[in-house]
Amino acid sequence: MLKLGLLGRSIKHSRSKEMYEKILGETVDYHLLDYDTYEEIPRIKNLFTQGFLGLSITYPFKKSFIDQVVINDDVVKKIGAINCMKSEGEYVLATNTDYLAAKEIVKTFTNTEFLILGSGNMSNVFKIVFEELGLTYKVLFRKSHGDLNLINYENYCSSELKTVLINCCSREFIFNSKLPTNVLFWDMNYSFSPHNHLKEARFDYREGTDLLSLQASFALSFWNISPI
Repeated sequence: MLKLGLLGRSIKHSRSKEMYEKILGETVDYHLLDYDTYEEIPRIKNLFTQGFLGLSITYPFKKSFIDQVVINDDVVKKIGAINCMKSEGEYVLATNTDYLAAKEIVKTFTNTEFLILGSGNMSNVFKIVFEELGLTYKVLFRKSHGDLNLINYENYCSSELKTVLINCCSREFIFNSKLPTNVLFWDMNYSFSPHNHLKEARFDYREGTDLLSLQASFALSFWNISPI
């Protein structure tokens, strides 16, 4: 049985096991490595001695292991964050499948403009994707714009184009503001019950599970695992 793991903090909500088993068509021995602080986490190379074929990383540790891994992709080096690792000989190789998945999905949008909420790792991933694809975007985050629920979003959303608003804020932030009806709220915080009310709003709501599923496929490819 394949042994995979996810490393992060407060990750009991994770649906990664479900995603991998759906893609692979088989049961996966999946482990949630839940740590409160970076200091508690063993060296990554030592974690791989436990038999993991692949390890994923989520909030808040995506920047924590850069000095322990080898990154062969210049764009991932630019992002400065990783979310997928494998052991190869004496090295641990790493990449960022969030970036790969985000790029594939963003390319499917047409006649749209983009608005990012937040300034963390996922926000940076989307900014790099938009710059690579030559797409314009705006970013709103609390340190510069204050309470994001008090913003008049009419001032940031086009009346002619569909606006894709990408929520990259941490799960500590609950969105409660009004949005124009021509907005798609794309929520990177999947399975986040405090946002259930947004599913009934006048604007479109979409969880980030589409990105989660696609990045899982890219991760399996990075680990050289193919569906049965």
